[in-house]
Amino acid sequence: MERTGPWIRLRPGSKAERLGIAGLSLLGVADALYMLAYHEGLIDSLACPFFGEGCNIVGRSAHARHLGVPNAAAGALGYAAMATLALWAGDTPPERRPLQPLGLAAVSLGAFVASALLTWEQAVKVKAWCFWCLLSAGLTLLILPLALNEGRAALRSVLVPTGNRPRTSAPGRLGG
Repeated sequence: MERTGPWIRLRPGSKAERLGIAGLSLLGVADALYMLAYHEGLIDSLACPFFGEGCNIVGRSAHARHLGVPNAAAGALGYAAMATLALWAGDTPPERRPLQPLGLAAVSLGAFVASALLTWEQAVKVKAWCFWCLLSAGLTLLILPLALNEGRAALRSVLVPTGNRPRTSAPGRLGG
């Protein structure tokens, strides 16, 4: 981990980065399961901070399901996949085990795109806002740069074989 100005830059594959992704993903699983319980009628109403009945309106609208699958079920599976992929690689650098970080980057990008489309649907088609849906969109927005950081390092290792990488100098030294 290195500090650059007010930002902390995490090394791809760092334990902090992967635990952050896993933690955010587990919050997403809980959020999605809560929404799914409402969608499937296991609970009568959602607590909806800031938006009154908006959560209930969105949660049982025609747009709460796509291709016959509840959005919340797809979200729970997506978040579970992201948590699993983040933890699966352990402390192995993305360059040595590229499939998990590449999969994580792909799933997180898909989740981000889906969240953006579903947020658009809330505004334009349902004309109501759901706190839990917006929370989920925010979680995907936080996960995406972390997952892309991992994926970029893994992709670089796949595209540029180890023997062809440019030499880097040791910290504090000029040249190679």
